[in-house]
Amino acid sequence: MKYTFPVLLFIAFIACNPAKRSATPTTVPNKPAPTKPGRTPVDTLRWTTPSNPKPPIGLPGTTTPTPGEKPRPSGDTYTLAYLLPFFTEQHNGGGVPEKSNLALQFYAGAQIALEDISANGGINLNVDVYDTQSSDEDFQKLYNKPRFDKAQVYIGPVRASHVSLLGEKMRDKRRIIVSPESPNMDLTSRNPGFIQTNPSLRAHCAAITKHVRKKSKAEDVVLVCKAKEADRLPYFHEANAPLGGKMNELILPDAAANFDNTDLKKYLKYGRTVVFVLPTWAGQDFVMSFLRRLNAVKGSNNVEVYGMPQWMGYSQIDPEFLIGLNVHVSSATYVNRDSEPSKRFERTYFERFGTVPNNDAYNGYDVTLFTGTMLRRFGLSFPERIPRETYMGLSRKFQFSAVGVDGNIDYVENTFVYILKFDQYNYVPVE
Repeated sequence: MKYTFPVLLFIAFIACNPAKRSATPTTVPNKPAPTKPGRTPVDTLRWTTPSNPKPPIGLPGTTTPTPGEKPRPSGDTYTLAYLLPFFTEQHNGGGVPEKSNLALQFYAGAQIALEDISANGGINLNVDVYDTQSSDEDFQKLYNKPRFDKAQVYIGPVRASHVSLLGEKMRDKRRIIVSPESPNMDLTSRNPGFIQTNPSLRAHCAAITKHVRKKSKAEDVVLVCKAKEADRLPYFHEANAPLGGKMNELILPDAAANFDNTDLKKYLKYGRTVVFVLPTWAGQDFVMSFLRRLNAVKGSNNVEVYGMPQWMGYSQIDPEFLIGLNVHVSSATYVNRDSEPSKRFERTYFERFGTVPNNDAYNGYDVTLFTGTMLRRFGLSFPERIPRETYMGLSRKFQFSAVGVDGNIDYVENTFVYILKFDQYNYVPVE
């Protein structure tokens, strides 16, 4: 594999011998530590043939060709561009801003994945890295960079408006955009080369509905939200339509700060488990108010509560409520840090960068390794092939569906969502 690593903004090329099928860098950028790392220098890499050509982790996903698939010839070369918000112009010589951590961790994880791709052979990658900054104006200035249009695959950007701008620009150029963050459903249209790896709200609602309806009747389900959040409820009803029955709705006024005056008891049923679904991230005070109220009135009745991924970041909710009320959340990711692949990744990451990887680093690794694997197997036609593929990363599963109307594909979306249950003071996957 051939790497071309620039500075964080763009540019300096130091490449290995393109004839080599695997390579390992002997010098690396500064550590992407979460607390006040120094200014990141040019990525200066020297390449040598490793003593062990196997990758440090290996491909955790599906790499076996599907039946009847012809293996692709080795040596295909592609240009890959990362578009990430490093905010280098805001460093001012005083260290890296905290908001740069996402890009630094993502890029660090991506570098480990690129080495794994290199060790597995089969393709060559020229890699450019761009700092998107924050404003739309700054982002659009990247279009004037000499190599910007040479990329065949873009990973990023992060900001939703930047994703829409890039999707609009590249729609007619038949370039592939792998969007690793923004889960919005209206970022692009008529753009079959656009791949959204982060499931949308619609996918989360569908996953919750499917999981709940495995064991509960529709009439035993209550959808709870404020009026301003009611536009999310149709996603649940849409997913429930093929299953039959009608779920209940409890819609509170936007001004409601708690559930003190809300009658939850009327939904409870003796001998039946009632499921409350809250598609809200209005804040942990609102969620805690609901859990406290439900716990006070449920008595001996069985209940379950389903919430959104943001709940996992709420630190002030009493764990006893989460356990006693059988709280579940949906999540695009789940990292089993006790698994051997995760341990190897974290060990490699720590040895390289001197810090532990967060979810952004796992995302950078998974998205990059997925992209490289698909390029190796299918070349630039992989967006049209992936709806028939399933790929397992370290932190997420990739299971795609084409989104569009009347056969016109707007984009391809990863629709796999984990359902996690709070158990033993941690969120763990449930079937």
